[in-house]
Amino acid sequence: MIQLLIDTLRQLGIDFGFFRLAESVTFRALVALATALGLSVTLGWRTVVFLYRHRLRDTSGEFLSIHTHSKQGTPTGGGLLVLLACSASALLWGHLDSVQLLLVLAGFVYLGLVGLVDDALKVRFKSSLFGLGQLTKTALLLAFIVPFAWLLVSDASPVPAALRTTLVVPFVKQPLADLGALGFFLFAVFAIFSIVNAVNVTDGMDGLLCGSATSVLAVYVVFAYVLSNAVLSRYLLFPYLAGAEELVIFGAALIGAVLGFLWRNAFPAELFLGDTGSLAIGGAIAMMAFLLRQEMLFPIVGGLFVLEIFTSLVQEKIGARLGRRLVLRAPFHHALTFRGIAEPKAVVRLWIVSLLLAAIGLLSLKVR
Repeated sequence: MIQLLIDTLRQLGIDFGFFRLAESVTFRALVALATALGLSVTLGWRTVVFLYRHRLRDTSGEFLSIHTHSKQGTPTGGGLLVLLACSASALLWGHLDSVQLLLVLAGFVYLGLVGLVDDALKVRFKSSLFGLGQLTKTALLLAFIVPFAWLLVSDASPVPAALRTTLVVPFVKQPLADLGALGFFLFAVFAIFSIVNAVNVTDGMDGLLCGSATSVLAVYVVFAYVLSNAVLSRYLLFPYLAGAEELVIFGAALIGAVLGFLWRNAFPAELFLGDTGSLAIGGAIAMMAFLLRQEMLFPIVGGLFVLEIFTSLVQEKIGARLGRRLVLRAPFHHALTFRGIAEPKAVVRLWIVSLLLAAIGLLSLKVR
């Protein structure tokens, strides 16, 4: 949006020297982060009041966490704040002719709206067990994931043709294998769906998802910056991805929005993300990973999310059928509080784990 304004002024013969700042990816990323952070913090209390007045309040009494009942009545669906702050900032500072930016924004908003419907149904029926049905929710998620995955391997893909169907692995210079169009399409559908659900499952403690998602997003922002820079990408022996700089802007805006949301979501939370926020954030991470061709980096930097979904699947798909408990509590973060660790301490420890995994992921920029 800012770029359109500057271009219009230049056509009118108005050209100030500081307009050059808007051409700097670093500058745009920093102000996008600051804008989203400012919007998120400023509108935070208004969002709490809005959701409370419209009776979007948490109904999670039947979860296994021993502290869940005390959180009933807290406004949920706060992901609306993240959607608004991130989208406004990204549209303001991003280039609106960028396919990458518009594609990620579309998926981000769509998945957030799916989550909002789920949150609204849970509130309406006064139970976290009566949101969207599993089949309905899966169908709605796949309604975006399948076309997005097909776009990745089609001629309209923003990814260079030589990279569209190859499997790139961290710490390895050359692509591991070429999966072919159909193989990569199926892999993308499975991986994106899994990432979205893994992030969704992790949202179970005050501030947990906000802190851990920020670490993962920061890593992908760094990769987007490197891959969109011809000099840096060549020096580090990565393929150059033209247009990926707009993912830097989006990622920075999302980090700012999430950190601003954390202002109200830190223990004790005044506002919950709900599926509105967790599905949108998970989708954004997955889309950035695939557009940057760093999807196999996620099991490392998003290792906490992988652990959370793994424990849930083990208990739900295997343990429940056997009629026995295979893990102490699922998802994993509930096991920590069940052992007597205070929730704020458990959250901070898991943040530290996320930071460590992010650092390992960043090593793959140089160690290859």
